[in-house]
Amino acid sequence: HGDAYDKAEILHRDISSGNILITATGGGLLIYWDLCKMLKHIHQGQAHTERTGNWQFMSARLLVVPTPGQQPAIPDRADDLESFFYVLVWIALRYTKHGFFKSALTDMLHAAFDHHYLDPAGAAKGGGRKKAEVQTSDPFEVSRLLMSR
Repeated sequence: HGDAYDKAEILHRDISSGNILITATGGGLLIYWDLCKMLKHIHQGQAHTERTGNWQFMSARLLVVPTPGQQPAIPDRADDLESFFYVLVWIALRYTKHGFFKSALTDMLHAAFDHHYLDPAGAAKGGGRKKAEVQTSDPFEVSRLLMSR
């Protein structure tokens, strides 16, 4: 991702657990570049105005719907990096030993990663909980939960 951004000036825009492969040597490979955009097109306003990517792992900034009259947020590197963080947290909570009961974990994952509603036009809205967590939570809380196994 860093090389694509720094050297080729491309933003992936679809970071998700299904788009990251772990190699036999333990390295990572980012796949599925179908939704990527050249930075010059994003900065020139040629990027799609609709949200792209996997809802569960999109940055809170991109999920939150702008107030009427505002333009949707333009994706940037920070949004992709935030998506990597959500992938890490989601995988860690789903596949490692921790102190959550299964039902509590299911509720927490749904609230943080899946919750949305449909507006009268049928468009998915949400992301407020994720944004609130990003803005108010201790960034090391998840690490402490995982370390307390």
